[in-house]
Amino acid sequence: MKARRYIPPERHLEQHPGSQTMMNDQNSFPAVPSPEQQPASDLPQALEVDVGRAMPPAMAEPIPMLQAQDSTMPEIDATDVASARSMLADGMHFVGNALLKGPFSVAGQIDGNLTQAEGIQVSVVITETGRVKGDITAHKISVMGHTDGVLDSGQGEVSLHDSASVHGLVRYGRIQVNGADLNATLERVAPARKVT
Repeated sequence: MKARRYIPPERHLEQHPGSQTMMNDQNSFPAVPSPEQQPASDLPQALEVDVGRAMPPAMAEPIPMLQAQDSTMPEIDATDVASARSMLADGMHFVGNALLKGPFSVAGQIDGNLTQAEGIQVSVVITETGRVKGDITAHKISVMGHTDGVLDSGQGEVSLHDSASVHGLVRYGRIQVNGADLNATLERVAPARKVT
């Protein structure tokens, strides 16, 4: 199959006899005479070009399916994982929420929530200079500084030392209080019963 394509006169690179050149401040362009002014032999002719075949129809590919995750996977204990250890140094102020994948030590100030990643058990330590205004969710929570919010260790452990000042709600499986300034509601989480 052949198709015809018209090539307009301005596309020709060669200059026709009798054409004029118009000068501009920046460029010079050849003036192309109109088709009425050109002799018939100088007019471009239509070219015949081959037309390619149509593309083959697209093959239907299977749609990828997500696999359901097993929710019974055991939690990973990352309370002492050195590679994911984080620290907020004294004098630093962090505003925002953090998702923890390893142990976290707070010596500065945090305005926001600290939450352990799903399927991981982490420990959070609030040092004597540390202040957290927000909720903390971790398997082990040790407070020596100031907290204002929910401390939620689930079935884990909360330790409140004598220099600690805790306000809000404390959810725990085990708790240790060593003379802390405690102005909080305590809520014990019963251990999960194994079904036999």
